Amino acid sequence: MAWVTLSLEQCQAWIALHLACTTWPSLATQWARQLALPGMAERLLTEGLAALEAALPDLQARVQAVQRGQAFARYMQRLATEPVQVIPFVDARYPRPLRWIPDPPPVLYVRGTLVPEDELAVAVVGTRKPSAYGRLQAQRLSAELVRCGLTVISGMARGIDSLAHASALEAGGRTLAVLGSGINVVYPPENRRLYTAISEQGAVLSEFPLDTKPDRWNFPRRNRLISGLSLGVLVVEATTTSGSLHTARHALEQGREVFAVPGRVDSPSSRGTHGLIKHGAKLVEDVEDILAEFPEAVRQALAQRQPAPAGPPPRRLLHRR
Repeated sequence: MAWVTLSLEQCQAWIALHLACTTWPSLATQWARQLALPGMAERLLTEGLAALEAALPDLQARVQAVQRGQAFARYMQRLATEPVQVIPFVDARYPRPLRWIPDPPPVLYVRGTLVPEDELAVAVVGTRKPSAYGRLQAQRLSAELVRCGLTVISGMARGIDSLAHASALEAGGRTLAVLGSGINVVYPPENRRLYTAISEQGAVLSEFPLDTKPDRWNFPRRNRLISGLSLGVLVVEATTTSGSLHTARHALEQGREVFAVPGRVDSPSSRGTHGLIKHGAKLVEDVEDILAEFPEAVRQALAQRQPAPAGPPPRRLLHRR
């Protein structure tokens, strides 16, 4: 049976499951364990949530409890009017790379458009307070990546993330932003113009329900999606406590490549990236260092793509602080 595109009405049980996992965290853990079983993804496609009933006997009751609530009816009404796509795990639009990570979200909320070409992507992440050198390298490498036909993934945070998105857009390429908040909550707020530009020339994604605030514990969780969507993660400047190192760790756990840009030996923002290099991350000076680590099939697919067209005159996508 092929993956199909579901209407919002057909997504109701999946949305209820997603909200139930938010209400009962233990259910989210059980969902992840079941999905890791061989063949479960295919069973969900053919049987729906009934495939989980034997292992999770209280699942149906919890999902139905959510669906019976007035809050759920209001939530569905809002989704019908918001400019957002709701994409459950069994939907054809669900990013294929995420189906095979250890803990894929039951539902994604998306503004913009996901395309099959986004499966060839590199995540670019790093410090929120980059040096002039870090800014330059993030901008240069992100532009080079999209000119090679790759999509740039990041988290729309201040600093390296925002620079990566803006540079990809200005080079005429595609970029995806994975939020640590609800899809309708722009954070940081000064990135509203960038958020709009990404949704027009790529997509903004979130696994969190509408109106979810950007609480700090959401960001480590969303990092697994940044790495999961990519072939590899490039870290540009990071302290030893940087969240971008969490993204690199997820990449290793998911079988993705890890790349790092070297920096000044006396800079705290280089210690995280130098630590990655010491432990086996590929040192990156230019985009060829990244492409060399990918399988031949990936390099051939990129060679067949048209280079990203020259973008329009650069807009001021980033707020000047």
